[in-house]
Amino acid sequence: MSTNPPTEGNAEVTLAAHRNARRGKNGNAGNGHATNGACLTHSADAVHYETSEASAPRAPTLAAAIRKSETLLKLNMALTEEIRLLTEALAKTTRCALHDELTGLPNRRLLQDHFEMATARAARKHNHVALLFIDLDGFKNINDSIGHLAADSLLQQVAGRLASCIRSYDTACRYGGDEFVVLLPHIDRREQAIAAQNKIAGRLAMPYMVGGRPVAMTASCGLALYPFDGKDCTELLKVADYAMYHRKASAAASSPGACEFVLRE
Repeated sequence: MSTNPPTEGNAEVTLAAHRNARRGKNGNAGNGHATNGACLTHSADAVHYETSEASAPRAPTLAAAIRKSETLLKLNMALTEEIRLLTEALAKTTRCALHDELTGLPNRRLLQDHFEMATARAARKHNHVALLFIDLDGFKNINDSIGHLAADSLLQQVAGRLASCIRSYDTACRYGGDEFVVLLPHIDRREQAIAAQNKIAGRLAMPYMVGGRPVAMTASCGLALYPFDGKDCTELLKVADYAMYHRKASAAASSPGACEFVLRE
């Protein structure tokens, strides 16, 4: 009986039968898979095909990812804009809380903060801090003879002059009504503060323009120096306020009518 030489297919079938026979010895024989040896021939190709197909991105999944990315980008842009608006609103609220609405100058609260920082620095550097209390002479006549709008305009001009004639680290504050306070840190001696006081008083005495007409008005200014005249802001303000009224009374006594508001035609 002639035997055909073993072919590649017969070898694979024989190998499969041998493996099935070994499984039978382990109690796995008779499960019906012995005759399915031919499937082993293509098992590697099938696995490779399924793996390749699973690894390839599917068009609907890619499109969904793109849509999700665009949605997240729009959401991020919206959140960024909302944060910007909230930051601007917070800055505006903070400024309103610390500045005078009419003149834009710091208010009492910010003056107190700057005073505490200035005195703490002065204690370390062994120098002084000056407070100038300023009151506009004859300001009441503006409300009575010209009106509130003219008074507001004059206050704004006074604030502008104060801000322009002080140093960058000084603080000009609207204390209330027609009263202003100037904080001068880094003062080495009283004469330096007096020179600043005279400079400010001279600048405020220059004519103003209200409603297209020149207005002459002066200002009285009192000085207090830390730590000689007081240790805290309240005490120094009382001393400066008293000095201001003393100067106002002296000016009125020496030159009657000098402190009155004058509207020039």
